[in-house]
Amino acid sequence: MIYLITGKANAGKTWYATQLKKEFTQEGKRVYHIDGDVWREKNINEDFSDEGRLSNLVSAAKMAGRYEAQDDIVILSFIAPKKEWRELMRVFWKQSRIIYIPGGSLWSGTEYEKPDELEMELRG
Repeated sequence: MIYLITGKANAGKTWYATQLKKEFTQEGKRVYHIDGDVWREKNINEDFSDEGRLSNLVSAAKMAGRYEAQDDIVILSFIAPKKEWRELMRVFWKQSRIIYIPGGSLWSGTEYEKPDELEMELRG
């Protein structure tokens, strides 16, 4: 199962993901948390163009899919501002839920396409 925690910068995505991971871990489940900032740093991706951002999201989505295939729970905390990008990420997952955290801010010139109820429904 994949949980994509998304929203703008400084909205509280990482905090929420950390709390969710603690809950699942206390239930005895194996959980991985992939954080967008850590992922970008680990992969030395300094490309903040749309192409660079999408590449970063897709590479994390693929890794999450590998963990999910081992019956692990994966929590991703990423700014994924475009519905099209979130849909592309979901191609790599069997079962997923999107959780939107309101608030925060974005880099100049960027808009965030807030997920609607249908997009946030459990899939898979």
